[in-house]
Amino acid sequence: MPLAIAETNQPVRIAIIGGGFCGVLTAIHLLQDKNRYQQIHIINKGAVFTKGVAYAPHTAGLLLNVPNGRMSALPDVPDHYVQWLLKQYPNCYSQESLAAEFSTRQQYGEYLNDLWNDTVSKSGYCNQIKVYNDAAEDITEDGDQLHIHLQSHWLLTVDIAIIATGNEQPGLPSGLDRSLQKSNYYFNDPWKKACIENIEPTGDILIIGNGLTMADTVIGLAENCVTQTIHTISPHGYRLKAWQETKISCPTINWNEVISHDASLLNLLKFFNHHRKIAVALNQSVYPLIDSLRPHGQKLWQAFSLKERQQFIKYLSAHWHSIRHRLPVQMHDVINCMQTKGQLITNSGYITSVKETGDRLAVTLNCNGVVTQLTVQRIINCTGPATDIGRSGNVLLANLAKSGLINAGPCGVGINADAERGAVITANRVQKANLFVIGSNLKGVLWESTAVPELRLQAQKLARHILLIRANKYTQVVESAT
Repeated sequence: MPLAIAETNQPVRIAIIGGGFCGVLTAIHLLQDKNRYQQIHIINKGAVFTKGVAYAPHTAGLLLNVPNGRMSALPDVPDHYVQWLLKQYPNCYSQESLAAEFSTRQQYGEYLNDLWNDTVSKSGYCNQIKVYNDAAEDITEDGDQLHIHLQSHWLLTVDIAIIATGNEQPGLPSGLDRSLQKSNYYFNDPWKKACIENIEPTGDILIIGNGLTMADTVIGLAENCVTQTIHTISPHGYRLKAWQETKISCPTINWNEVISHDASLLNLLKFFNHHRKIAVALNQSVYPLIDSLRPHGQKLWQAFSLKERQQFIKYLSAHWHSIRHRLPVQMHDVINCMQTKGQLITNSGYITSVKETGDRLAVTLNCNGVVTQLTVQRIINCTGPATDIGRSGNVLLANLAKSGLINAGPCGVGINADAERGAVITANRVQKANLFVIGSNLKGVLWESTAVPELRLQAQKLARHILLIRANKYTQVVESAT
């Protein structure tokens, strides 16, 4: 028995690379185990710890895209966030009204920070936590151990590593020469405050993209008192809708029955369109149909063949995003008002060329065959996070892809991994027992892997899996000692 005690007193060393929602939530679940020693190293650089980019936004007015009632960080406590809000505003709101409202992203960031601080204060003497203001640049293997190569600190050796690096910056859109990336008038990171600051009094602005990131950027420019004309461009144009509708809801669908009958992409598309057309004909809202399908998204994606996944990405993903993602009414109204006034002009098409001329950019657009010339003071790339790790601007992911420790996920999207636990699958098709990935890098494996309802479950499942590994090892050590 003394051997067992000596073995189990050795702390399990866990590195979490990324201090945003996924990394912090995984750590919070790991800290629920107060009986076995663990050292948790969280490596976070370039974003506010606990809040990440999403919940420490460049603009105070940016709202969550999901009502408060669906934003609990803890899967087992559905009203956790609403209860936190009630404590912030005692005797001001009812629980029902708060659940239906949309908080600011800054507010949600404070919630995550409070949740972290509360968890750490109760974590117990067995848990050691260290947060590094540093960047991980590589991971190398040494037997069962992993060496994390940090930019500024010494080498960090751990037993388990979790890649929680979050969203990549957008890739360079077609029509733009790589030399433009060096221009002072091109902003590739729409989540940095610099993209909405120091706007000159004259000169239009061009945003590439017509999705949620575009809407956030437009709101940020408006709050910075920008009155110049803002142009947007994307292949499918502007399609964002508001959460709130005056239409009655269409009947709900038993998707389990449909899926068990035939879960092929073609069958689901036919079934969805059939009921969508009925709802439109009856002037009913189709959103309940979409919301009821979403919980099945990951299961369906894994059931699709590779060809079906490729077809979805090529032909349907833009349409799915336009109906899947909605704006809070307040933000939607601002966008519509700016469009009505002519301050926001949204275009369907693509860029054919961009040339820097002095302190301006001359842009040529092709909008459904109509060629348009624009002169703008800046271009902001809001095309959404890049998903090709082979072209990643993240040094860690680029190095891991080069060494083969990680490999591209299905359809070349994200990182390949086990769908159940996020265990990394290497370029040699080896599933790692001590290297995991969580969050948006699992999009190729799960597709729906960007919103709180999916991410909170991932964090909980991954932490429980790691704790189970440790528990099993403890049992094995005790049995061998006796």
